[in-house]
Amino acid sequence: GQGRHMLGARLETCRDRGVRFINLSPLGEDLIEAVEAEWIPVRPSTDTAVMLGLAHSMLVSGKHDEDFLESYCVGWDRLRAYLLGEPDGVPKTADWSSSISGVDPDRIRALAFEMAARRTLITVSWSVQRNDHGEQPYWMAAALAAMLGQIGLPGGGVGYGYGAVGLNGHPVGYH
Repeated sequence: GQGRHMLGARLETCRDRGVRFINLSPLGEDLIEAVEAEWIPVRPSTDTAVMLGLAHSMLVSGKHDEDFLESYCVGWDRLRAYLLGEPDGVPKTADWSSSISGVDPDRIRALAFEMAARRTLITVSWSVQRNDHGEQPYWMAAALAAMLGQIGLPGGGVGYGYGAVGLNGHPVGYH
């Protein structure tokens, strides 16, 4: 295990500076109570379905960053087609996502708009890869972050395994 447990204090500092936390997880205890996270319960192994519903909601409402996607991303045309249901006849709407994940479709749409309206960092724990097709949440998190156009901006983009890897983002020797 880790020798230095600094995550709790760092999360509290973020909260004190106005960061809002949303915990999309089957378990409400995934984040410490002190950060006052909103918990959105989701059926296990349906993270990707929720992210697809978020992405579809951003796309059809025009809340995605088309310039970023066209300038910096390869494959956006294929993801756009998939979100719209062109290859399989199934648009990845918030209602579609809800039927799989159990998350209210209105909450999915509202969250998509909230994410597009402010700086958003999408984080994914290491645990979700322990399922069939476990790579999909990581790819979709990166795609969702690209749709927001915030990759490379302070406090935006995507991160993996925060809280599971000792000193992630905090080089050894710094205090």
